[in-house]
This record gives sequence, C-alpha cells and structure tokens, in this order.
Amino acid sequence: MGFVVTWLLLAGLWLGLSGFFDLIHLLFGAVSVTFVTALSHRYLTAGGPLGRGLRRLFGLLAYSPWLLWQVALANYDVLLRVLGIRRVDPQVVRFRPGLASEFGKVTLANSITLTPGTVTVEVAGGEFIVHAIAPEAAADLAEGAMVRRVRRLEGSA
Repeated sequence: MGFVVTWLLLAGLWLGLSGFFDLIHLLFGAVSVTFVTALSHRYLTAGGPLGRGLRRLFGLLAYSPWLLWQVALANYDVLLRVLGIRRVDPQVVRFRPGLASEFGKVTLANSITLTPGTVTVEVAGGEFIVHAIAPEAAADLAEGAMVRRVRRLEGSA
C-alpha cells in the first residue's frame, strides 16, 4: 500500500511539474517515478496509512517559516553586536531538551546551528553542547520556543 501511495504522490508531482503529456515523456516519467518510489517509499509511508515520514514532511513545512523568522531575528541581533550596540559575551551551554528520537535531535541541532549567533558543538546522547554569542541566546536554548516546537514536531511523527 505504501508503495502505491508514494508512487501516486510522486507521479502527480511529476505530471504537475513536467507539463508534457506525450507518450515518450509519460513513459520516462513513469520509469523515473517508479525508480524514485522504490528508493524512497519506506521513508515516506512507514508507520501508518499516511506514514510517519509524510507527517514529518508536513510538520517540517509548517516549522520552516517560524525557523526562517528566527534566523532573520538572530541576524539582526548579530548585526547589532557586530556594530557594538549590543555586547558580545560568548559562552558554552549544556542542556538536555528531552527529545526522544534522532529526528528530533537532528532537527534541533540543525536549527540551532542555522540560527546566527549559536552553533551546536556536540550532541552526545540526550545532551546538547552549544556555543552562543550572548547570554540571552544561551538562556533561551534549554527551554525556549525552539525546543518546544521541535518536541511538538517530534510528537507528530
């Protein structure tokens, strides 16, 4: 069932993006979609009718605009620190966000690193080690909005 659902989703995407409906293009499209489906269907449809992977994908699509906004705000904050308007006081913090899955840990680690002024140095077990440019950024890491949103994203998966 998962193979068919994935094939139909990818075929619909291919048809929508290609715009070609002659026999040769449809044949090559069907072969391409079948090949990609064979490689990816278990990631998209594992764990239920729609699949955990598909729920993760939609969850990430909903999470991305919020993350982009946080990146923009952090860019502004770093700009003010570079210009000397705000103080730079770097520090390394350790915290345990309580994430259960590798998906949640990777998402949080990448989100932290993508946000200017913070870098994930290490994730060992459930502990995160993060370098932050200022105490304000460090204080928000352990129980901030990003951790809550990633927990919610992880719970939907």
